Amino acid sequence: MEALRRGMSWARRRAPPAWLAVIPSCVGAAILATWPLAAHPATTIPLGSEEPATVGVFSIWTLWWTADRLTHGFAHYWDAPFFYPNAGVFTYSEPEPLTGLLVAPLWALGTPPALIHNLALLILLTLNGLFAYRVVRALEQGAAVALIAAILMVTLPFVAKEYGVLNLTPVFGLLWTLEGLMRFARTGTTGAAIWAALGYVAAYLTCQQYALLFAPFAALAALVALGAQRGRRGAILRLAGAGAGAAVVILAVAWPAIRYHQDLGLTRASGVVAELSARPADFGTRPGTAWLPVPPRDFADTAGLFPGALLLGLAALGGAWGWREPALRRWIGYFAGLAGGAGILALGLNLDLGGWQPFATLRVLIPAYAELRSPYRFAVLLQLALPILAAMGLSHAGGTGRPRWVPLLAGLGVLAAIENLTLPVPLAAVPRQPGTAWTAWLRAQPPGSVIAHVPFPAGLRVADYESEAWRLFAQIDHHQPLVNGYSGYFPPGYTAFQQDMAAHFPERGLLCQLGLGLDVNTLVVDQPWQADHAAALAAQRPFLQPLYADAEVAIYRLHMAEADCPVQPGRPGP
Repeated sequence: MEALRRGMSWARRRAPPAWLAVIPSCVGAAILATWPLAAHPATTIPLGSEEPATVGVFSIWTLWWTADRLTHGFAHYWDAPFFYPNAGVFTYSEPEPLTGLLVAPLWALGTPPALIHNLALLILLTLNGLFAYRVVRALEQGAAVALIAAILMVTLPFVAKEYGVLNLTPVFGLLWTLEGLMRFARTGTTGAAIWAALGYVAAYLTCQQYALLFAPFAALAALVALGAQRGRRGAILRLAGAGAGAAVVILAVAWPAIRYHQDLGLTRASGVVAELSARPADFGTRPGTAWLPVPPRDFADTAGLFPGALLLGLAALGGAWGWREPALRRWIGYFAGLAGGAGILALGLNLDLGGWQPFATLRVLIPAYAELRSPYRFAVLLQLALPILAAMGLSHAGGTGRPRWVPLLAGLGVLAAIENLTLPVPLAAVPRQPGTAWTAWLRAQPPGSVIAHVPFPAGLRVADYESEAWRLFAQIDHHQPLVNGYSGYFPPGYTAFQQDMAAHFPERGLLCQLGLGLDVNTLVVDQPWQADHAAALAAQRPFLQPLYADAEVAIYRLHMAEADCPVQPGRPGP
């Protein structure tokens, strides 16, 4: 028996540190949570609850644009080559520059675009788990329960619901911020303050929207940390200095967007915000891709916010048990408040308290909130709090003199992750490379070529813009500017122009608007559309010179003179 004890003691001393298991465990959990993506990583991307591939393909383009601009010193980064000739159009949607930089070298190696996207996804999911582990360890809890929290964070159902929207995957920056503030609460050091500030900058550079949603809760966490430091003047100055440094970095990145959006008066209409605000019933449904049908699945934008029965139960136990520990109480209260406050804010404009709408007030008090389109996404903060609460409960159970509970509760933690899986993840096919014969032909054209790709979308739903996303995918190869495009916003006047093009092209007035108003000199026409509109195109042949044709497209040179256009066209957009 003594020999056995000595052997076990030696094994424990020689065992690798627990944290070495975190990254492979998180990678494994990410592969399982996104299955069968790992079986087709170079030719598919996940859709999540998105029906069209519009946003996923646009995310590929976004990653490429960051890598492309990196090789040019980020010159004209915000003036992306779509919605030509409008400036600043890359500010219309999430640029996610940090994510783009993480995978930028892969473009130079000729890596398939889908594989680059999927590696970015797996990296982000792994970082989510890694920083959940670090948060729990910052609370001085055990490595085993921290690992369970990491796996639970990788498999958050809200993130799974949004697998088709890459920029809604990363929550690690929010966790990084909290880790830094927790360490600052304990130590009050400059290093911990800077670490928290770096976390918030990372959150902003991976998902501006999440950073904005988290802003009031980050401020609250900073107050909790200062409270733990008893409001010491030195602590206040150190944390304020680090926060100011983060604000300077974020403002430097955000300033072009602020300027362009103010000039254009971009905001979200109250009706759109109300439509994308959660309803209480949405918290009682699972994402449409969840493997468990109870509670019922729902593919609606705001639905599928149920965080999982086991995760909720473990978080409740964690809150109750952890509250008994004075050292944990302030952070138990914080995470409980984060979950409750985020759940309330997710209701957005659907929450009316006797005529007062809290989110409407926030839209006034925090100007950037006027551009938030989807308040239901506050639900990610609710779910983010639960694995941390659950870990604190599991850790407390292990220290109560009832070690027989530990395997049971650890098993429940793993089952909580399994409960929230969304298998199989729906996938969309993506070509291994964006290049085709016609994109190669366009790439060889001289500088100054400006392209319009026909037909334009007839509708205004995300699904209607999938064709535009694929045209941006083709642009990865040909690099020529497009008057077409897709993003979170559209230039003023573009929607009316788009619908006019969809309904009436190739009328003479639209040719004039393209050639003289938008400087278009190259027209790419999809062959199926051309076959259905052959007579109308033939009537405009004096202005359209055939240049190229294959099974996919026909390409024309557009020649329009002022004499051909009695009424001089204007430009859609500024």
